[in-house]
Amino acid sequence: MSGVKEEELEFISVGADDENDMVSAYVDPSQPDRADNIIGNWLFNQSKHPSAAFFHLFFKALALFVYMFGSWFTSSFIFIFVVCIILLAFDFWTVKNISGRLLVGLRWWSYVKEDGSTEWIFESLEDMAELSPLDSRIFWGALYTAPLAWILLLIVGLLRLKFEYLPVVIAALVLSFANIVGYMKCSSSAKAKMQSMVEQGLKHGSLAALENNSLRSWVLSSLLAVTTSGNGNQGGSNQV
Repeated sequence: MSGVKEEELEFISVGADDENDMVSAYVDPSQPDRADNIIGNWLFNQSKHPSAAFFHLFFKALALFVYMFGSWFTSSFIFIFVVCIILLAFDFWTVKNISGRLLVGLRWWSYVKEDGSTEWIFESLEDMAELSPLDSRIFWGALYTAPLAWILLLIVGLLRLKFEYLPVVIAALVLSFANIVGYMKCSSSAKAKMQSMVEQGLKHGSLAALENNSLRSWVLSSLLAVTTSGNGNQGGSNQV
């Protein structure tokens, strides 16, 4: 043993606080509830308006659930029909007046004027940087996904010849596409407004730069130099 060098083991001391951080950061795979809580907390922290995002999804999902599985709980077609229409109306009102304004900074409405024409009004948040990217993805994803699900249910109802439920599907599609068209126009109006603001800012910046005395003097001297040089060249050619 004398010819063998003993290797010294180096140990790193871990304080009580570091140990607690390591334990709290560790997620036991055998405890899925804890992992779900961590994911839920992350989503809650990333969203600036979690309540609006929740109800933006809640009424859509509940209306689809009642339409597809309502017959498991009751045999009354009238009850299922009424509940679906109420949920769809709640969803339309929530998307139009609350979730669109909070999640993506957009709002639209329309009214009929005295001459019978319809006027659309669009509002948008001036500083879009205040919005959460997660809220925006939730809003637009649910807005486009819900009508796709209803179109699929429409096709299934036609193939199964269950025409009594088609009014619910048609009402869902009409309300969904009304919000889609409104928010598409509102988004386009917001982009045009933002582009106009950028162009005006550049224009005002250019005018402010020209109003600067030093810059204005430099521009005038450059123009005079070019004019003088051109006159000199023209005079030399005339002498020749």
